[in-house]
Amino acid sequence: MRNEPPPVSEPPGATHSLGTSPRILIVRLGAIGDVVNALIVANGLRRAIPGAVIGWAVHPLSRALVEGHPSVDRVHVWPKGTGVGGFRRVVREVREARYDLALDLQRLQKSALLARMSGAKRVLGFDRARSKEQSWLWTKERIETGHPREHMVRQYQRFLDLLGVPRAPLCRELVDDPESRAWAEARVAGDWAGAAPILLNIGASKLEKQWPEASFRALANELRKSVADAPIVITGGPSDVEMGQSLQRAIPGLHQLAGETSIPQLVALIRRARGIVTGDTGAMHMAAALDVPTVAIFGPSDPVRTGPFGAGHVVLQGDQVLSPRGSGAEERGNPAERVRCKMSETLPSTVSIQATRLFGVR
Repeated sequence: MRNEPPPVSEPPGATHSLGTSPRILIVRLGAIGDVVNALIVANGLRRAIPGAVIGWAVHPLSRALVEGHPSVDRVHVWPKGTGVGGFRRVVREVREARYDLALDLQRLQKSALLARMSGAKRVLGFDRARSKEQSWLWTKERIETGHPREHMVRQYQRFLDLLGVPRAPLCRELVDDPESRAWAEARVAGDWAGAAPILLNIGASKLEKQWPEASFRALANELRKSVADAPIVITGGPSDVEMGQSLQRAIPGLHQLAGETSIPQLVALIRRARGIVTGDTGAMHMAAALDVPTVAIFGPSDPVRTGPFGAGHVVLQGDQVLSPRGSGAEERGNPAERVRCKMSETLPSTVSIQATRLFGVR
């Protein structure tokens, strides 16, 4: 298990009254990074209540993160685009599971409605101020109101607080798939002579959150010199294949895996990485959860709230080098000043300096 920074403070009188074998439904449908961070809830419940039966409602894209996970007993897949019929099917499925407690970690109308219609007597959700689409109307109990820029991991922790689960080091253990582990070990041993790779994750869920191809090209050229003993590997999703192939053609020796890995394979590859350079992506949260040194490039999004959680990482936003989150500064009401910029404002030379320092020469 991967432990995170210790809790900031213990809520007074923290002791749960859920019994020894409650049936608990977690509703966090996506996205990938959010599901990774929300795993602290399932892991915290499993640690505190080993006999709990924990279900998870999720969209297909993030299914691999919870299916087969040691803290999740059952997965309810809700395919996107299935309309009212798909919603009725997943509602019927969760009601048949007879959950006692439902947690809406998504804070949207659809997730809150699913939690409310699950049949659970207790339905927990976000506080009104941090809910979206008035989803708070569907929940019966709500977490304590906190700073709007509080890191999402800390916001998820407040669900455990509301349930009376004692605070402990946060854990975002990820699924360790044997086949994917064997695949990653074979790539490292066979293709890269046993050397742990540096990953350049070029993908982004939104165009405004994607670092330019020219910047990745310049960075790769610099890292080939400054960290010459490490293979440089491109990762990303199916929509990033064209950029990955372009980078491979431009830089001899670059390894192109964008669009070629499943989520379990990407998790296995990140586990064996020396470090990763990435934007605000699911891969960034995977790396942080696995304690893999991460250089995260941010533009318009807020790293205080959604940056890599924990120590050992660097966030770059324009010409600013920001401290890793997870120290609890945002809980104490003094987060760093909000910064917004274009992704292109973060220069390859700045990223190279931080990546070389963080990943080091071995």
